[in-house]
Amino acid sequence: MSPIMVWLSRQWRLISPGRGSLARAWDRAEAAVLATAVLAALAAVPVAGVVVSEVRAAETAVSRQQQAERREVEAVVLDVTPPSPDSDDGTATAVWRLPDGSDRTGTVPVGRGTGPGDRVPVWVDPAGEPAPAPLTAGNALTVALAAGFLAWLGVVVALGSLVALVRAGLDRLRLGAWEREWSELGSDKTRW
Repeated sequence: MSPIMVWLSRQWRLISPGRGSLARAWDRAEAAVLATAVLAALAAVPVAGVVVSEVRAAETAVSRQQQAERREVEAVVLDVTPPSPDSDDGTATAVWRLPDGSDRTGTVPVGRGTGPGDRVPVWVDPAGEPAPAPLTAGNALTVALAAGFLAWLGVVVALGSLVALVRAGLDRLRLGAWEREWSELGSDKTRW
């Protein structure tokens, strides 16, 4: 038997109480709930794939729009505001030239060590205002994969919570039955 089949067989024995005299109805119910939860978690994988596909399509469209609208220009630093002690990035007043030939002045992020007269790249929107760098195709894929994983993880957490609630209820039933059986055994005056 292959190692994967041995592993699967072992996992099945762990969740399947069998038909023996020691397996009670609630043990079988618990195994059925657990098996159903595992199958539902597996069935949620294709749903997560659909989420990845939809989010990637939406984020790719945003990426294309941002890349079409935004452009990178070179700005000349005029004055630097030093970064805070816990950060490597600060801000600076800089001037940059727009495609129409006019100059624009504004506040841009700069790294530590940047001084007046240094040239820094700045992304600008169609109005010429500083903007974040456009979303790349790789970023869009990362966002989509994260969304799909979080969707699947949400389903798994919900199923795990449901299994835990069912198990807690069944444990109460088991403990009650054991208590009754111990009481009956204690009240029996016959010896073994």
